[in-house]
Amino acid sequence: MKISHLKINGFGKLKEKEVKLYDGLNVIYGKNESGKSTILKFITSMLYGISKNKKGKDISDFEKFKPWTTENFSGKLTYMLDNQKTFEIYRDFKKKNPMIYNDKAEDISKSFVKDKTKGIDFFVQQTGIDEETFFSTAITEQEGIKLSKASQNSIIQKISNLISSGDDTISFQKTMEKINKKQNEEVGTDRTSQRPINMINIKIQSLLDKKRSLEIYKDSIYDNALQKEQLYMEQKNEETKAAFLKEIKSKLDNDRVKNVEINFSRNLEKEYDIKIKELNRKASEHLPYQYEKNKDFAVYYIALAISIILLCAMYLLYKGSVTNVIFLLPVLIILGIILHKKYFTKDIKIKANDDKEKVIQEIEILRQNKEEQRRIADEKQKKFMKEKEKEKQDYIQKYIKTLDIGYMNEQLEKNYDEILKELDKKENRIRTIQFKLQTMENETKNIHAKIESLISIEEEMSKLQEEKKEIMSLNTSFQIAKACLESAYQKVKENISPRFVNNLCDIISKISNNRYQKVVLNDKDGLLVEMENGRYIPATRLSIGTIDQMYISLRWSALNEISNETMPIILDEAFAYFDNDRLANILQYLYLNFPNHQMIIFTCSYREKELLDKLPIEYHFINLEK
Repeated sequence: MKISHLKINGFGKLKEKEVKLYDGLNVIYGKNESGKSTILKFITSMLYGISKNKKGKDISDFEKFKPWTTENFSGKLTYMLDNQKTFEIYRDFKKKNPMIYNDKAEDISKSFVKDKTKGIDFFVQQTGIDEETFFSTAITEQEGIKLSKASQNSIIQKISNLISSGDDTISFQKTMEKINKKQNEEVGTDRTSQRPINMINIKIQSLLDKKRSLEIYKDSIYDNALQKEQLYMEQKNEETKAAFLKEIKSKLDNDRVKNVEINFSRNLEKEYDIKIKELNRKASEHLPYQYEKNKDFAVYYIALAISIILLCAMYLLYKGSVTNVIFLLPVLIILGIILHKKYFTKDIKIKANDDKEKVIQEIEILRQNKEEQRRIADEKQKKFMKEKEKEKQDYIQKYIKTLDIGYMNEQLEKNYDEILKELDKKENRIRTIQFKLQTMENETKNIHAKIESLISIEEEMSKLQEEKKEIMSLNTSFQIAKACLESAYQKVKENISPRFVNNLCDIISKISNNRYQKVVLNDKDGLLVEMENGRYIPATRLSIGTIDQMYISLRWSALNEISNETMPIILDEAFAYFDNDRLANILQYLYLNFPNHQMIIFTCSYREKELLDKLPIEYHFINLEK
C-alpha cells in the first residue's frame, strides 16, 4: 500500500494544504510547529476516523484537531493497494462515515460493511490492520524512542514482549495480572460498592427518581401551548372586533355631526312654523278689535240721543231755567266724545289694515323659508341615509373575511351608546386575555425551566447509560481478553515467536556486521545474545544504540506478519536522539531491507537529507516551508 496524495481542507492549524507523496523514501521537512505531526494525525484520521472520546486525555482528538481558521473540517487521501487498485477517501470529520471512490471516481462506500458504532471500517477490511496495530507497527514517534532510552532494561523487555506476544507492550504474565486488577478497578462487581459500575447504577437510579417527578410537566407544557394558541386566536378575533367597533364609533361620531346639521334645518323649520302660527294668531286678532271699536261708537250715539231727549224734556219742564244750561253740558260732552271717537276710529282702522298686510306678507316669507329648510333637511337626510348604507356595505366588505356577517349587521344597527358599551366590553376582554397570556407566559417559563432540568437529567442519564454500556462492554472485553489471551499466547509461542526470533537474529546480525548472529528468549533469563565465542550474554549488555536499532527494526519486521499488504513505514522525529553514524546505519537498513515499503520520515532538521545525499539512496524531499 502506498499513499500518493493528501488534500487537507481544514485540520488543526492546516488549511487548504496539499502534499504529494511518492514510492520509496519520502523526507518531509518542516520547522517545529509547522504541522508535521498534524499531517501524520490527518493520515491516520482519514484511514480510521477521528475519535470524539477523550480516552483519558484532557481533550478528544476531534476537538484538538478542529480547524483553527475554517469551518471546513475535511480532506481527501489517495492511496493504492498492492493489487494496483487506487482509492480516494473523502472524509467530513463532522460526519461518521467517509465517501470512498474507486479509480473511476465511482462511490463504492456501500460495498463495505458498516459497523453501528464505528461506521464504515473500510481500511481494516482492506488490510486487516486496525488503528492500534497500525500505530504500534507502521508508525514510530519520537516519544516512543525517547521513553525507551530511559532504561536499557525496559527496551529489552519491550523486545522480549514483542517476541513472546507479538506486541512490545505486552508481557503475558503481567498482562493477566493487570487485566484482573483493571477489571476490578474500571468495572467492579456485585460485591463492590465504590467501583464504576456501582457508582453509575446509584446515579442512574437517583436520576430516574428525579425524572419521574418532573415528567408530569411535559403534559403541562403541551396543554399550555394549546391554551395559549386558543387565547391568541381569541385575542386576535377580539382585537378585530374592537377595531371594527372603533370604526363604527368614529362613523357614529361623524353621523352625529351630520344629524346636528339636519336637526338644525328641522329646528329652523319648526321655528318658522311657530312664527307663522304666532303671526296667524295676531292677524286673526285684528277683526274682533274693529268690531269692538264700532260697538263702542254706537253706544256713544245712543247716549247722545238719550241725552238730547232728556235735554228736550228738561227744557219743556224748566223753560228758561239755569237748569237747562246744566242739562246741556252732558249733551255737549257726549257730542264732543262722539266727534273725537269718530276721528280716532278712522285712524285705528287704517293702521290695523296696514299691520295685517304686513303680517300676511311676513307669514308668506316665513312659509317660503320653512319650505326651503324642509327641502334642505330632506336632501341632507336622503344623502345621509345613502352614505350610511354605503359605509355599512364598505365595513362589511372590509371585515367579511375575519368577522361573522351576522355580528357585523347586529352591531351596525346599534346606537352610539350601545356601541360604546360593546367596545368597552371587547377592550376589557382583550385586557383579560393579555393578562392570562402574561400569566401563562410566566408559568411556561417556570415549566420550561423544569423541562430544561428534565432535559439535563435525560442527557445526563443518556451519558451515564452510555458510560455504563462502555463499562459493560469493557467488562465483556476483559472477560473475552482473559479467555483469548491464554489461547493466543500458546499460538504465539508456537507460530509467531519463532519467526520474530529469526527476524531478530537477522536484524542483530546485519546491524552488528555479523558480530552477533543468534538471539534466544527464555522465561528464566529473558533475551540472550550469543557471542562470537558461543557464550550467551543478556541483551542488556549491548549498547543503547544497538538495542534501539534492534527494537525499531523488529517493529518494522512485524508489519510482514500482521498483514498481506506492504504497509508504509512512518517515522515522526524518530531519529532525534540518534547520532549521525547510527542514523546513517538505520537509513541504510531501511532502504535495503524494506524495498517494497513506502517510507515517510518527518523531520525538523536537514540531517536526514545531508546523510541521504552522501549515501547511494534515492529519496524525495518535501519542504513544508514552501
